[in-house]
Amino acid sequence: MSCASEKRTAHSDLIYSGVPDSLMSAQIRVGIAGIRHGHAKTLVKQWREVDNVRIVAAADEFESARSLARDTWSIPKIYETWQELIDREDLDVVTATLPNTQHADVVDSIAAIGLPILIEKPMAASLTDAERMVRATEAANVPAMVNWPNLGEAAYEAGVSLISEGVIGHPHQFTFRGGNSIATTKIDQPDWFQWLFKASEGGGSWIDYAGYGAIPCLMWMGRPKRMIAQSTTVMDSDAQADETATAILEFENGMGLLQTSHIQIGFAGPQGKMMHIEINGDEGTLLLKSGDPYGELWIYDNKDRTNGVHVPTQPQTSEHSTGVAYMAHAIRTGRPIDGRSSFRFNREIVSIIDAGRHAMTSGDAVVVPPAMDC
Repeated sequence: MSCASEKRTAHSDLIYSGVPDSLMSAQIRVGIAGIRHGHAKTLVKQWREVDNVRIVAAADEFESARSLARDTWSIPKIYETWQELIDREDLDVVTATLPNTQHADVVDSIAAIGLPILIEKPMAASLTDAERMVRATEAANVPAMVNWPNLGEAAYEAGVSLISEGVIGHPHQFTFRGGNSIATTKIDQPDWFQWLFKASEGGGSWIDYAGYGAIPCLMWMGRPKRMIAQSTTVMDSDAQADETATAILEFENGMGLLQTSHIQIGFAGPQGKMMHIEINGDEGTLLLKSGDPYGELWIYDNKDRTNGVHVPTQPQTSEHSTGVAYMAHAIRTGRPIDGRSSFRFNREIVSIIDAGRHAMTSGDAVVVPPAMDC
């Protein structure tokens, strides 16, 4: 039995206990709580690609965001606050793209009325908030997930199998670098997206990108013991959040490196990609080229130091092709959200992000907290 409570609201009993056959084809009514993330447009598109789904309403405090939802995305009803949205609309699921510091509040409220919730990555701005979100959704027994743009890339799971089979021997070093140049153009970003450049609202390169590295780190290398980290601003002396950051992770039997940036111009690195992900073992190196349709895996050893060997990766099933597709599948089948989109796993991601944040502010090595108790 999972850690989730058996407590159910009337709404969750109807949808998640037994799941009548009629619900498998029933229309899913979606509400968009906050249009504050650059990924919101993609989420709206993905919901509309799922059969028998209707986005019925959206809410945001910024008039420019409301205009975008109404005039560009043609969402029929628009509210000024997400509280109005969930109070007035008859919804089946809420998708929230809010500043990271607001995630816990919206999840508390939505779980309390028994609705499924999809939060745009990362899960939360702090470990305290992440654990609060886990407890709220498990007590309500509602589907809850964190959307990551790379959920459709099966290479992450395939990498786990390869490492378990010993293709690179014993892992001893993990490396991640991820970034973009968005902080160099923040003056051109819309007002509703300016929070990304404010640490007080959960912005900055570290919290934006470190989770992309924490995912394969946890899946392939395991939980780090402790870490040291430093962040800085380089291009804007008045910046209100880090522009670039680096963390060194200590494991039981190895080391790791996480680097993030909001001022990276071009992607000229080893892969020419936004992210570089690799794990080194005593018999070889596994490289993940994220961003391809399913993610590409390459193995390098002393025989193929330069060219490497490409490992074919099978696509995810249709219900796992995107976070939105997975949430729709969970609602219609009553099956739990698991894997790297689950709240429990994302709490682990936030534990690394949060430990890095504390290491940056304290200048000390910080212990990564253990897994959350049930």
